[in-house]
Amino acid sequence: MGKFQKGILGGFSGKVGTVIGSNWKGIDYMRSLPRRNKKDPTQNQVDVRIKFLLAINFLKPASSIITNGYRNITGSLTPLNYAVSYHLKNAIIGNSPNFELDMAKVVISRGELTGISQPVLSSAVAQTIKFAWTDNSMVGLAKADDQVSVLVYQKDLNLHIILENGAARASGELVLATPVEFSGKDADCWMTVKSAQGKLIATSAYLGKITVL
Repeated sequence: MGKFQKGILGGFSGKVGTVIGSNWKGIDYMRSLPRRNKKDPTQNQVDVRIKFLLAINFLKPASSIITNGYRNITGSLTPLNYAVSYHLKNAIIGNSPNFELDMAKVVISRGELTGISQPVLSSAVAQTIKFAWTDNSMVGLAKADDQVSVLVYQKDLNLHIILENGAARASGELVLATPVEFSGKDADCWMTVKSAQGKLIATSAYLGKITVL
């Protein structure tokens, strides 16, 4: 309830009808109440929100590798926002409200550098994942000192492991240590590679799932 401070012609404080009265530094003023949105969101709006949260909750924890992976995309969006937009359009499947990410369509980097050749996953040593590939230095834009980065995601734990610049292209392999919580669980794996100076990057490759020893 509003209260008049100086009679009917004076200022007032509180709510009166559709206005609110107040005083700031001795000055009486009124403002209108904000309008309430009485319309419930449409099903399409609800679906867009669900998809957005699904994409951002996966991509944001991996923002370091995503930012590098999309940094060469031109336009007004930030690298992370561009990645979110890309995945909203291309990587979400299912019916409302049970949407999910199609991991095979997740792309952690996009670019013109020659990608990794014949990547293979294995887990023969406890709490490790081995990434192996064929050295394709000098094919296209590929060079021996290009740097390989990997992303591993365990869905049940909702945990990401990121290793950037973990090995040179010419080395042909990279061994990633994983937390004990990953043991016995499936993990999704991606690889990408960028030039030693970081100016060029390849479009990432999804290597599939592997059960961590």
